[in-house]
Amino acid sequence: MLAGALVLIAGVLAGTVGIAAGTSGSGSTDVSADLTYNCRFPSGSEAVGVAVAAAFPASVVPGQRVQPTGVQITAGLGPMAVADLTRLGATTVSASGVFAAIETAQGKSVTGQWPARALKAYPVPPSGGLVLTESATAPPATASSPGTITFTAGDLVLNLEPSKADGSATAPATMRVACTLRNGVDGTLAAVKVAAGSPSGSQSHQPMVAKRLPKGCGKIKVVGFGTATCGYITGYSDVAKLYGAALLQPKRPARPGLVNVDFAESHQFKPGKLIVHSKAKLYYKGRQELPPVTATFLAFRFVPVTATLHLVELTPITIVSVSGITAPPYPITVRASTKISVRVSDVMVNKVPLDVGAHCRTARPVKLVLVGRGQNTIPPKGYTVPTGGPLSGMLTIPRFTGCGVSENLNPLLTGSISGPGNFVKMTQGKLCGPSQPANWTCPPPVPKPLR
Repeated sequence: MLAGALVLIAGVLAGTVGIAAGTSGSGSTDVSADLTYNCRFPSGSEAVGVAVAAAFPASVVPGQRVQPTGVQITAGLGPMAVADLTRLGATTVSASGVFAAIETAQGKSVTGQWPARALKAYPVPPSGGLVLTESATAPPATASSPGTITFTAGDLVLNLEPSKADGSATAPATMRVACTLRNGVDGTLAAVKVAAGSPSGSQSHQPMVAKRLPKGCGKIKVVGFGTATCGYITGYSDVAKLYGAALLQPKRPARPGLVNVDFAESHQFKPGKLIVHSKAKLYYKGRQELPPVTATFLAFRFVPVTATLHLVELTPITIVSVSGITAPPYPITVRASTKISVRVSDVMVNKVPLDVGAHCRTARPVKLVLVGRGQNTIPPKGYTVPTGGPLSGMLTIPRFTGCGVSENLNPLLTGSISGPGNFVKMTQGKLCGPSQPANWTCPPPVPKPLR
């Protein structure tokens, strides 16, 4: 009996499902698996079968990604589940949920929680079972070292969403069904060989690419399912009281600042949304800051003031990407937040030096929140974390402290600079993953700062 209602959106982060069945002429392996779960419905437990099919590369090398394609999952609801839906007055049902995929390599296992959703509602029959079939596109996992990567099925949670003939939701609006793999069922989904050599001549170019990577690229701790990446970041920051904007990058030929991103550490699924969490840190000569920049402003609209600005990161950058997954163009909103300190040095007022000392800075951390928006189309449009683009926000500059050597210049700096309404627009370049440069944009390109 085929039972169980869920179509996996295996295209979120890394991993997918299947067991090898044959090899195609393109160097990929067709895989399929039939699994049986015990699922707890309101009326009791029922056996649920899930059939999975996909294609994997025949082999990969360390640093290369495992890219599954042609993912198709056929599942169904058994008579017990259909009877429960009928008692709710449901005429159609859609589904979402989470599938646990266990990835094992070199004796270590990591469990990924894969969000899932059926992309359409299915009519509920008066009796019997209900078969559902959908397909999805799965992003790659990363091979780290020679050996074998094995994918194994874990727990499954179904959120069945019944609706009535008039389109209204039933009560309860969602039927949560917890499923565990049945005892004695081989949960192996796929096994991909990671060879020590290169499967194609294209891999031989990776060492040459790596030599051109910027110093410090990818130097960030990897957490969970994250991938160490880097990219350049530049932009403009207004100083409202001084009627000007500072270009946040040094003069050519120097390059702008570098940001290291632990991309997609974790994710969670909510109805119609995929939420991905990443972390980032600035990098400049081993320190978490942007390169110092010198800018000229106009105080009182006519007095030229030149100063060197030092933007120092105080907390790691938290990146939260919220992407729609139900229909094109799959809009995405990215929120990046951190706390920084602003230090000022080498100040000149109308070409006359003003000795502010070495510790002239904001008295408290500056909260910086930038937002980028885009679409997860192919190719992506606007801003996404891997492909970069513009992010913008407003910040309030706190009062200054530690300014002046022979006299207290804190009131002067505070009165001239501090306050709300300072617009910031940063432009991030495409990311490079140094451990698998062929699958990213390496070396990372230098973006043009947008106004």
